[in-house]
Amino acid sequence: MKNNFIIINFFRVTDPYSGGSEVSYNFFKNIPSKNKILFQYSDNKKNYKNVKSIFIKNSKLHKVLNLTKLANEIKKYCKNKKKIVIIIEGASWAGYVYLLYQLLKNDLVNAKFIYHSQNIEYLIRKYKQNFLITYLTKYFENYIANKFDIFTCTSKEEKKIIDRIYGIKSDVLSNGIELPKNINRLKPIKKKYDYIFFGGNIDFYPNYDALKTLVKEIMPNVNNQNPSIKLIVSGNKSLPFNENFLVNVGFLSKNKFLKYLKGASLFVNPMQITFGVQTKTLHALALGKTIIATNDGVAGIKKNLRFNNIFICNNSQQFAQKILVKLKSKKTNKPVSKYYSKLYKMKNIVDKFFIKHNLLN
Repeated sequence: MKNNFIIINFFRVTDPYSGGSEVSYNFFKNIPSKNKILFQYSDNKKNYKNVKSIFIKNSKLHKVLNLTKLANEIKKYCKNKKKIVIIIEGASWAGYVYLLYQLLKNDLVNAKFIYHSQNIEYLIRKYKQNFLITYLTKYFENYIANKFDIFTCTSKEEKKIIDRIYGIKSDVLSNGIELPKNINRLKPIKKKYDYIFFGGNIDFYPNYDALKTLVKEIMPNVNNQNPSIKLIVSGNKSLPFNENFLVNVGFLSKNKFLKYLKGASLFVNPMQITFGVQTKTLHALALGKTIIATNDGVAGIKKNLRFNNIFICNNSQQFAQKILVKLKSKKTNKPVSKYYSKLYKMKNIVDKFFIKHNLLN
């Protein structure tokens, strides 16, 4: 008898619109089993194969109020099923996970619970939230880490921190990507001007912090020497900045995102607050882009030592100068990287994880 896999998301991941939603949905799609279903909160009523959506307004209050409904749907699906593996996606507040677990654990006593983390939420909350939310997040995350059968992290570097904070042995499950088969034929989006590219939803505070640094510190220095360079940003309906060099292209389809990335002169990631491997950086590496980043912007990534297209900067002035220098280079970018495309291919990552933990029997 084979396992039945139940994946749970507290936000919509179908038709991915962010790095977190893309990781979660691609993870689900690549689970090597037909016995799988995805439960998600959703703000649309579209139907998807093997997906059960709980339609709610996208607010924290509605997520809490609908937890009982979500739990009942899960228990209904699990009725008469013997071998159950529940994988709860962690790109949401740990409080939702804690409360849902309380609603499930007594009725699904033989189920295996896995927490698929995409970052260390408590440490990120420290930078943005008040003391109470930060304290509760640490309590909930610690509870999950010690109660669930498997608690994952995205890199060896992140594992050291999680294991130290919560006193556990977490398991590395890297973020991964999926490139379309026609990636080499996708035509880059070119503009009348050179542009550098940054992607990321600013509702995720580390993205906001990085974009603020780009807009307020790095790009003014760049434009002082080269006024024609633009900064194109994706992943947001609107931005709280209105500088002339800033171009907001909003939410993009995967193919259009890759076309903008291909057309960019450079990819930049000045993140200073982050935990977890950044999918935007993985995409840029896979496409052979020249990347200018902070150490945090490429944290946890297994770099290809055979050639270097990653340049680390420690402050905004260095960042601006490196952008100007690299824009003048004749060969700014390289072909699609087989190394990164294979190493971070989601199918390979999921297969390895499931085999390691003997989840397919």
